[in-house]
Amino acid sequence: QISTMEKNLKNIEEENKIIEEQNEALFLELSGLSQALIQSLANIRLPHMEPISEQNFDAYVNTLTDMYTNQECYQNPENKDLLESIKQAVKGIQV
Repeated sequence: QISTMEKNLKNIEEENKIIEEQNEALFLELSGLSQALIQSLANIRLPHMEPISEQNFDAYVNTLTDMYTNQECYQNPENKDLLESIKQAVKGIQV
């Protein structure tokens, strides 16, 4: 039983190591995508927000998400143009 438990523990440790490596790779990919998004949207100002940066990244993305999910935003011509500018700015980002 002890041998089986030790083997199971070793397997679990190996699985955890693989998961940690996958998480690290995903974190690096996410970091790269975040930087690409920041660079692409650097010149696009959202209403009532500072330009996108690492410090306000989450708030900026949340605002973008709200704009795209809120149908009323599309009715305003200003917002329609802004959303189209954003689409064009992020068009080249490879995911």
